[in-house]
Amino acid sequence: MNVVSDVAPRQSWVVLDVDRTLINTTAWYHACARPGLLLDAAHAAQFRDLNEQTFGRVPTLSEEEFRHRTMDLMNRSAPGGWSAQRMEDAGYEIAATLRLYPEVVEYLRNLQYQQSPRLRLLFLSAGYQPFISGLLRGLLRKAFLGGLSYQVVGSTIRFDSGRCEPGEVIDGAGKHAVVSGLLRAGDEIELFADDNYHRDPVFDLVEESGGRTVRVVHEGRAASSRSWREFLSTMPELKIQSMLTTGPWAYALADTEVIFTAYAQELDNLPPTDNGIGVGVMWRGQFDNALDGLCTLAADGTEDPDLLRRLVLSLVHADRDRILLRGRLFHLCAPPYLFPEPTTQQERWHEARHNSLECLRILKASGVLIRWATLPRPMRWIVMSVLDHVRNTATHALDVLARSSVTASAPDLLDGVAEQLVESCHLAYWSAVFSTPQVEGAMLHPAWEQLGDAVDATPGTPFVMRELDDSHVVAVSALSLARQLDDSGDWPAGLIDFQSGALDLGLAFRVIAGLTRPGRPPVGVVHMAYSSKGALRGLPDPVDMSFEHLLSRVPRHFHDRLSVWLDGTACVLLYDNNVTTFATLANVKRALSGRAAAPVRATVACVNYDNIVRWLRGMPGEALCRGWEDVLDLLPVADYVAAYATWGTSAKTLAMDRMYALPAPAPAAGPPAEPARRDPLFKVCRVHNVFDLAAVVRAGANAIGVHAVSPREPTYSRSQERHAPTATAAVRWPDLPLAHLETDGIRAMAKAIPAGLRVVVVVENVPPSGDWQRILMALGLPEASDLQLQCRVTRQELARLRSEVAGGLICAIGADQPDFAEYFRFLDTLLEPAADHVLVDHSKHQPDLIAGAPPHVTLEQRCDSAPQAAMSGNRVPVLVADDVAPEVLLDRCRRLTAAGVRVAGCDTQNSVEADPAAQRFRPVAASAGGQILIRKSPDRLARWAEALKQLEEPPSRRTVNQ
Repeated sequence: MNVVSDVAPRQSWVVLDVDRTLINTTAWYHACARPGLLLDAAHAAQFRDLNEQTFGRVPTLSEEEFRHRTMDLMNRSAPGGWSAQRMEDAGYEIAATLRLYPEVVEYLRNLQYQQSPRLRLLFLSAGYQPFISGLLRGLLRKAFLGGLSYQVVGSTIRFDSGRCEPGEVIDGAGKHAVVSGLLRAGDEIELFADDNYHRDPVFDLVEESGGRTVRVVHEGRAASSRSWREFLSTMPELKIQSMLTTGPWAYALADTEVIFTAYAQELDNLPPTDNGIGVGVMWRGQFDNALDGLCTLAADGTEDPDLLRRLVLSLVHADRDRILLRGRLFHLCAPPYLFPEPTTQQERWHEARHNSLECLRILKASGVLIRWATLPRPMRWIVMSVLDHVRNTATHALDVLARSSVTASAPDLLDGVAEQLVESCHLAYWSAVFSTPQVEGAMLHPAWEQLGDAVDATPGTPFVMRELDDSHVVAVSALSLARQLDDSGDWPAGLIDFQSGALDLGLAFRVIAGLTRPGRPPVGVVHMAYSSKGALRGLPDPVDMSFEHLLSRVPRHFHDRLSVWLDGTACVLLYDNNVTTFATLANVKRALSGRAAAPVRATVACVNYDNIVRWLRGMPGEALCRGWEDVLDLLPVADYVAAYATWGTSAKTLAMDRMYALPAPAPAAGPPAEPARRDPLFKVCRVHNVFDLAAVVRAGANAIGVHAVSPREPTYSRSQERHAPTATAAVRWPDLPLAHLETDGIRAMAKAIPAGLRVVVVVENVPPSGDWQRILMALGLPEASDLQLQCRVTRQELARLRSEVAGGLICAIGADQPDFAEYFRFLDTLLEPAADHVLVDHSKHQPDLIAGAPPHVTLEQRCDSAPQAAMSGNRVPVLVADDVAPEVLLDRCRRLTAAGVRVAGCDTQNSVEADPAAQRFRPVAASAGGQILIRKSPDRLARWAEALKQLEEPPSRRTVNQ
């Protein structure tokens, strides 16, 4: 067996054994000795005898014979019933009775937090690979380590007609072969840990290569490992983190083992996840079989099975041989490159609402939900995905309503009807986990239209990424919190959660507590739009925040409810998703306590232990607030999976990038046959692929700019590293100023350019004689393309280019260049009114600024710096260019027209692009270019589409040559 062939070369590896290394026992023994899992009761007793004969004080049976005889017992216990999936399920089930050493959890948690792209994790075990895979999935799930990316290499099993036989064994020699193979491939072994130290030379091999080892001494029933403790003591940051998570303080982690034990069956209704951010995952075959089963039930109930199939498939995302149960209709605020399509956030919200509710209607009408207790678990996971989308759609709308309610200039649409609908959606989801789905309130509620109107009324991008939407963490946090409150006897009257990061938590606790503790009083919920980092988000707050100021961050709908709580005797609970500096909870707790008669308590689901460690060690990080040690009153359950809003800077966004930025097909349907508009011109610059083309044409653009302005290699490729190219540049024309990483994408786009769309090639230097045709050929662009000169040009150069360019000429002039009037008259005299344009550029891309000249006026002055008098009565129509809001630029066009300037239209670039951090290359089908850099934001383009609808066409529009 070539166990090295599946791994990528030149990586740094952490290689870990499992049994008696990560846990204090051998999982296979427990699985075989437990009647009903791998063996029936009689054969389980025989297995225990075999185990004693092989591993007892006086061994009489070889390990090879032990393996064969154990599987013979399994074949007799379940004739014809064995498969890799059943073995994996057995490993997962036995994991519920076992736990990782706490020191191992700390080490793996650090790996998960760091998210190093070079570091790889390999579990290398003598255990059977499918069984070990299931075991690890269960163990890591309980420790909230699902964000680890790892591989499993173990002994193989041969399956034939439902029988199982031992295959190739990964013994000490096999492990040595794997590790030496990695080293020969040029990789490094950062750490190797195993318990088989007394007879395994692999330790010496790793240490001689410069790696570290942990020779784990098995300590029987010990709850922790001395060997791992000694290893962590050599890593100060992990030693401190271990102290923080296990010590006798309120920011240490709660013992969640009791939760997983008490609610094991219920929590298994949540789809399995292996990504650390709560996205459910199913194997494709498993998903297909489960979906077929649901469609059969739908057909039996006289519903349309094909419609159900289409709707479910619209909610999920195919990832090679796996199905991710959240996709484009769940991650509404993902950057355009992740789900390349021209639709806006609002459009996807409406699609998600319709598709998930229609799925739910079919499932209910066909009787699927009343069979809930007998449905196979994979079928339940698909239904949970549908309910997940219903809940997510409602919660996103609630976030919009709550933020609007605390914004003075926005309408206040949050009321009891909308609140009741959102709670009904959470009840539908969590009732399916803890009992049976209660979906009527979510399906039939009249407030869905109200939520849709609020979403549509929000300008720009209405949704923000919720930091915590991992259902596993949310459920365990709510259950642990309820247990702690039970023990304290201090059940809260109400709970305050914090949007947008913790908007799921309050309703989840209210619903889960109601389902699991029906004798307790219902806990009310208030959503607060406050963060100590508000100044970073445009909401500056005073240092000593008053109660009145804090109340302004609470939607008015909740004011009376909050007042009743504060005047009562039962506690008020603050519940956030995460603390990094503790400042948000400290500030709110202090302000409320100064006003309240009721006690105010605080807790979180997760703690950013990495930041605490950094602060304690004097390392770069965020400063903790004064008195941070005393802010929390109840224990959290997990380490923080960083989910900062700036794309690409946190573990959550990196995980999403790994999961969804896989090769994308070319668009199923190309752009419209021709642009929706002809006059006036609306030109969007830097359009370099089929996806951006579809987005700008859909928004009303009737001209696009294609850039041939990049610097020479190797400067260009280095400048693009921030956008994470998926392949190196193929430099076919080294003497041309082409964006080589995007050339193939441009050539693919050229084949999809609709009739009537004006194509403009933008250059920053006058192309030498003959280069214009070579540029068009290199990019595959039409012969009639226009040439835009984003540079100064002479009379002689214009005369030469006139003979070479079949299309029109567009000459740029900086709105704030000192000789504006003189140079504008020069261009207006030489250019042809019927074919050419003068582009008056107010942006940072003005020709003189590109050439390195200092700004002539300040940025604030640029919008009005172009002398209208110099342009009045112009022969050649003007394009007005800037990277500002559409209303601003179109108003500038109107004012120039009113001043007697012949305006052809407008031009923009950066104003319709995603934030630079969210612009990434992604692999695509070869027919779309192989790799493309997706820049355009459908949401920002939508603002232009709306503004263009309201544009009054200027009188000069009929003179523009199309």
